[in-house]
Amino acid sequence: MGSITSGDTDDGMLWRDGSEERLVSVMRSADDRSTASDELASHITDWPSRYHLDRRRTNLLRPLLVGPGMSVLDVGAGTGVNSRYLAEAGASVVAVEGDALRAEMAGVRCEGLDVEVRIGSANSVCRDTHPEGFNLVLCVGVLEYSGSNPDAFLSELASLVRPGGALVVAIENQMGLAYWLGADEDHLGRPFVGLAGYPGATGGIRTHSRAALAKLLSSAGLSAQRWFYPFPDYKLPVAILADDAYRVPDAVDFVDQIVGPPMSRDRAGAPLGPDSRATHRELVAAGLGPDMANSFLVVAGADHFALDAACDGGVLAWHFTGDRRRCFMQERRVTFSDGHCVIDRRRSFPLEPLPAGPSWLTLREASTSPVDYLGGPNLEQAALACLRAHDLAGLGDVLARFDAYLSGLTGPIPPGTYPHPYRPEGSPDVLPGDCVDLGLDNLAPLGDEGGLALIDDEWWAEGGVDPELAAIRAMWKLAWVVVASGTDHPWSQAATIREVATSLMELLPRPVGAHPLGRLYAAEAELLSVVVGGSPAAHLENLRAAGRRSVTGQNRSGWGGLRRRLSWLKGLPGGTWLARVTRGH
Repeated sequence: MGSITSGDTDDGMLWRDGSEERLVSVMRSADDRSTASDELASHITDWPSRYHLDRRRTNLLRPLLVGPGMSVLDVGAGTGVNSRYLAEAGASVVAVEGDALRAEMAGVRCEGLDVEVRIGSANSVCRDTHPEGFNLVLCVGVLEYSGSNPDAFLSELASLVRPGGALVVAIENQMGLAYWLGADEDHLGRPFVGLAGYPGATGGIRTHSRAALAKLLSSAGLSAQRWFYPFPDYKLPVAILADDAYRVPDAVDFVDQIVGPPMSRDRAGAPLGPDSRATHRELVAAGLGPDMANSFLVVAGADHFALDAACDGGVLAWHFTGDRRRCFMQERRVTFSDGHCVIDRRRSFPLEPLPAGPSWLTLREASTSPVDYLGGPNLEQAALACLRAHDLAGLGDVLARFDAYLSGLTGPIPPGTYPHPYRPEGSPDVLPGDCVDLGLDNLAPLGDEGGLALIDDEWWAEGGVDPELAAIRAMWKLAWVVVASGTDHPWSQAATIREVATSLMELLPRPVGAHPLGRLYAAEAELLSVVVGGSPAAHLENLRAAGRRSVTGQNRSGWGGLRRRLSWLKGLPGGTWLARVTRGH
């Protein structure tokens, strides 16, 4: 249980990021090493630690069907985050990692579970001990390091899949939208290098297009394939789409609602060009969405029976909450039933107890039966369309609909309730408690009725919500989406989130009072301390920093940009040390 076996070290798997020494200590001292551990997440300080400890990491595995009696091989297991998830689901796991320090972390992380961590390559450590093969072979973020012969590597992995089993591959898309918009190639830290076919010295690193990867898997004897598309990528996905998501009647609006901003603009060493969200919509409309998704999750087997045993093929899309405390993490699954789409909301970790004792903010129980998906553009999509057209009159109409919806819900303060961050002392009236997240993205049209429906009521604020704060928060969320997507808008492209939010508030029919963003930041910092954890003071500073971001300048220090540009040093002999120096370790 959690034991480590040494084999021949596979230098091709040796890829440290400079965080390993610190994280070994973190892992050893942690009392809670479980999947999505809040304790481990509290140690996130930079991108490497976020990659290893973030609570969203295992969202990628949600489409897989894993349970007791299954044997799983986790190739390139790293620090064991996926192995831990698989073992908690009941599988017997062999975690293979070529780097001894990462393997040590995986062993500590999976201590007490049915996980055997082995140092070496998959073939060298599994061929003799598991001649029958595995139900699932997991290859997440590893294929790109297989050198000049990915065919041989995939053939080796395919040979470790038992009859009726499947190989699972997650990898960036060489032709992904993010790369076309100028994002740095994920492994080499330079833009456009993958699109140009990886010319020059790249250390054998390469990703593949959808067509090329499909051909590689077929050549390995895995011609039955089920494709999924994680966004913004496979590392920290907040959405995963199946092929059928691109085939629903209103696919452009549907995919856009599920995905939102399709990439992080922080991935570029220089400001990006086109509106990523608008560009993604055009790709989906043109039928190019799957081919230009940022990354792939592929389940491949010898036949479709193997696919049905390995993954859920009846789901159109998964949408996950952001980085939250484990007890608050949720997911939505969209399926097709009786000729229309329905949404099923569930907690990601249903056995995790919710916080005990009184609190002003609580997570509402999900409906026991799926609810209908309301088609058509939501209010956020309508507002973004007006912004792209520089149509302030049309935007004013959208915001007037939003304001009218708020006014229709506003009522007296319930007796016997007390003030809280989103209903401060002196609020004359309130919205219902389920309106704490009343953003434009959560308001969908009711078809021919002409009204609006709140489609996300997962939170309840005891005593109701102040209408002014709800309106301010909605404008802030819209401003964040504008900047995160690089949306063209009528104001200066150098306008910050704070400035865009202020401009939006000026278009609202209702006044929002003095110092609106200062009041919002104070309330939101308290909310985040409940939902995410951490101190309100730290969240307050992060909100202020976020407010300074703009479409043309991402509030990035020159030194941070230099660190990103020098990430390619890791590919050189001794480059691990050089890259670590550039990160200040």
